[in-house]
Amino acid sequence: MKQGQITEADIWGYISKSSDKATNKRVEEWMNSDDFNEDLFNKIQNIYNVTGNTPKHSDLEINTAKQKFFNAIENEKRRNDSWKKIIKYAAMVAILVSTAVYTYQILLPNNIISIETTYSDHEQIHLPDGSVVWLNSSSKLSYNPKSPRTLFIDGEAFFEVAKDKEHPFTVETPDHVIVKALGTSFNVKSYAENTFTETVLLTGKVEVSSKEYFKNNIIMLPNDKVKIFKNDGRVVTSKSNNAVSSIAWRDGKIQFNNKPFLEIANDLKIQHNVNIRFENKQISNSKFTGSFDQDLSINDILEVLKASKDFKYEYNTKANEWIIK
Repeated sequence: MKQGQITEADIWGYISKSSDKATNKRVEEWMNSDDFNEDLFNKIQNIYNVTGNTPKHSDLEINTAKQKFFNAIENEKRRNDSWKKIIKYAAMVAILVSTAVYTYQILLPNNIISIETTYSDHEQIHLPDGSVVWLNSSSKLSYNPKSPRTLFIDGEAFFEVAKDKEHPFTVETPDHVIVKALGTSFNVKSYAENTFTETVLLTGKVEVSSKEYFKNNIIMLPNDKVKIFKNDGRVVTSKSNNAVSSIAWRDGKIQFNNKPFLEIANDLKIQHNVNIRFENKQISNSKFTGSFDQDLSINDILEVLKASKDFKYEYNTKANEWIIK
């Protein structure tokens, strides 16, 4: 389902009476609206009737299991719109609800929940506290279900934080930069292969701290951007004229504003799983502004960039890399 609409997991929670009052209200408003999908509701009702008598666990365990189940359905729907494919999952739900959480506990230390994306893949994650996370391509989000407002991100994610003054929401990167918020929305980018960690604040207020890079914590206000360079610990703070562009990836866009070609190349690698090697070091530092659909080919993107800067490129099939000359 599209972002902002009722999800299959919401319907499942409503039917199984395991969701909170806010979710129940949203589902009921949806049922009374023109967007109501009666066919979808009835199919999930039928699936629940088959699997609803499974052993009871904690709400978190059920939420985890049902999310895994619906993710499987969503992936299958992308390949085939026929709901006949979902039937084969119905028999699996009882097993998922009763054992999926224990699989997490066996495979991951300290019962850590981990969600990963691959190239050109995005995921929307609903946390137990009501916060929502959009996970960009080639990224990994981890958290302990006992403290779901303490998260670790390796890659890029956009966070919409549910307000809870008594329990701060923190996001930590692999290089131990910590972004702390109470109720806000912000983007964190910290891929291992990138030379920097970046935070862009869209709404609210956050605090950025790092024992490794700086002593005094940085307070961010809307449209602030903090960029930390890993090699020398240099911290650059600035105002973003278009903070929303930092989360264009959520809508399937590759968007950059006055960004060095080298950083653009890293973004393209994350989205397309290809390497870009610079023989022309000067052009690697040249800055570009542009916006492209995520599914546009590398060749087409380079051709557009080439129109504004003087460089040549070629593709090495054996090495699976583009060479910028």
